Amino acid sequence: MKQLDLGKIHFYYGMGTGKTSIAMGRIVRCLGHNLRPILVQFLKKHDPSSSKGFFYGEYITFTERLQIPVIQFGNYSFVKTPAQIEANRKLAADALKKTQEILKSTDYDLIVLDEIGSMVELGLYSEDDIILVLKDRNQKAEIIMTGHKPLEKIIDMADYVTYLQEIKHPFQKGVQARKGVEF
Repeated sequence: MKQLDLGKIHFYYGMGTGKTSIAMGRIVRCLGHNLRPILVQFLKKHDPSSSKGFFYGEYITFTERLQIPVIQFGNYSFVKTPAQIEANRKLAADALKKTQEILKSTDYDLIVLDEIGSMVELGLYSEDDIILVLKDRNQKAEIIMTGHKPLEKIIDMADYVTYLQEIKHPFQKGVQARKGVEF
């Protein structure tokens, strides 16, 4: 069998929907070629009861149905205020350390770092923090990162960069996120 050419870095960003969905699609494609993916989600925490946070449909699909490892570094609410950001500093530091271990591992062919760009936007990481762990990684693993804002150093380092811009969304008319579509 021909050796696969893996090891590229992808960065999907913008205020439009679809960044995480693109990453999930890449995981499904990866599975079709018998490759080994892992999903690392920042600022997200699945709550199977839906009583205190968010129910992420992909979490159940990946962990229970497809047996794909999903690691979440987040809590049950959005992080917006300075106090919430400060309260997440230790979790963010632990998450970066664990992410560094995952990136060095040879256990995975595709590593998705969902919302890692948002960690920079919140001031929990610098672009240099991310670049440092990316440079010291298993060079044969494909890396996918998502975020909202352009991160110039990440854009310079990445092999694939895609900007998603929202043109129209039902939320603008007051429609809340819908189960099975937005989450």
